[in-house]
Amino acid sequence: MACSTPSHPEPLYRFANASRLLYAPSTSPEPVMTHAQSPSWFVIRSKATADIGYDALVPTVIFTALALVMVILRLCSRTCSNPSRIGLEDYFITAALVSIDIADLGEDATYPALLPAMLKLVLAQAILYHLASNLVKASLILQYIRLFSLVPHVLWSCYILLILVFSATAWGALGNIFLCRPIRSYWDVTISGVCMNKERHFWSTSIIGIVVDVAVWTLPLPVVGRLSLPKRQKTGLLVVFGLGGFVCIITILRLALVRYAMVNGQVTRCGTFAIVFSSIEINVAIICASLLVMKPLLARFIPCIISEQPLSAAEDGRASRALTSTHMLRTSIADATEKRECRERNDTLVEMNGSSE
Repeated sequence: MACSTPSHPEPLYRFANASRLLYAPSTSPEPVMTHAQSPSWFVIRSKATADIGYDALVPTVIFTALALVMVILRLCSRTCSNPSRIGLEDYFITAALVSIDIADLGEDATYPALLPAMLKLVLAQAILYHLASNLVKASLILQYIRLFSLVPHVLWSCYILLILVFSATAWGALGNIFLCRPIRSYWDVTISGVCMNKERHFWSTSIIGIVVDVAVWTLPLPVVGRLSLPKRQKTGLLVVFGLGGFVCIITILRLALVRYAMVNGQVTRCGTFAIVFSSIEINVAIICASLLVMKPLLARFIPCIISEQPLSAAEDGRASRALTSTHMLRTSIADATEKRECRERNDTLVEMNGSSE
């Protein structure tokens, strides 16, 4: 039996501000979802979703694979001499990797029957993105607390940042979960519900994320610059934190490109930018956070990278044992702190002598 031509064209699915679906006529024979010019509206055609595939898949897979390798090496570095050295920050970074891997999984919604499933994935990916991003930041801050425990002002800054990170996680994840009331109305258009302004939530979480990113990656730079470390090691630390600055740039670039694509109606590009840059942002942050604790592994297998000059076998053994803990870095921090306090005491004495004269 030949298929009869429908008397009415396929409906146009329009996402409203609260991700609600309204119906309007369309002359297109394809199932279509439309979107106006804001993060709360977007147009996705059945062919457009397929076009996102390889553009988003290839860089996402590459950076996720690199992050996976770095986390494995990080854990090996932690346990190469003492398995008990695995800390809370290592669990956080592993959880971040798992979260972003799950968030990268998805499917294309080509037909109206798949719309609820697609909206569930959109919600799940938004929640997992906030969890992964903030878990990486929390892992870095916990590492700072371990390393800079002898520097009071850095330590207090770490505690404040940790509170901000947990608050940002709650606002990002819970804000998405309770975006609509009841929650089910986010993906089930047959249920009457009320949703808050998604665009405001999107921009508020994005701005908070950028501010916290900049604070987390720049916090240790003044202390690292004053450390009494060999030149090569200090340069390596500064390079790693410089890559952290690259993470901030990726975050800002992602927002700018997604917004530009939305305003110009380039929906496929908008989806690609969101997927690719979100994945790159978190995976690069995971890589940088892992590089910070890989010195023991490098000292054992590639000692020439750590040392300033070639070492004998005995010296190499001693250096490897010394570098399997944070003792050297903590000692350098203590020395730098002591010198700073000594200078402050001398300055105070000079001022007191000057005033007495």
